[in-house]
Amino acid sequence: MSDERIPDPYRPPLTNEPGIEQQPPRSEGSLAAGIALTWAVMVLGEIMLGGLGVSASPFFLWGWFIPPVVVVIWAITLINRGVRRTGKGMLLGLASVVAVLLLLVAACFGLVMMGGGLHNL
Repeated sequence: MSDERIPDPYRPPLTNEPGIEQQPPRSEGSLAAGIALTWAVMVLGEIMLGGLGVSASPFFLWGWFIPPVVVVIWAITLINRGVRRTGKGMLLGLASVVAVLLLLVAACFGLVMMGGGLHNL
């Protein structure tokens, strides 16, 4: 019998084979970067749209949906390219933007109703 052991096909070799360089693992990004990108796109996009006068056009309501659509397309592109955590972070950031807007609208309605705004008309 031979003293050579047959390598287990299910285990990777412990050392690199000579002549073969191992590539470092590809980064999948970070959730924090995705959330920060989403907030940057949303805030700067809305400021740019306001500066361009989108609110002056008759179809201004559709113009405000441009930044969220850009975020969703960018997130899907990142997920498909393998930067999954950043793409998921962008979708999570979009959810946080929607949650903050919902809370702000609720707070405004509460202030108007409690401060004698609409019920004194």
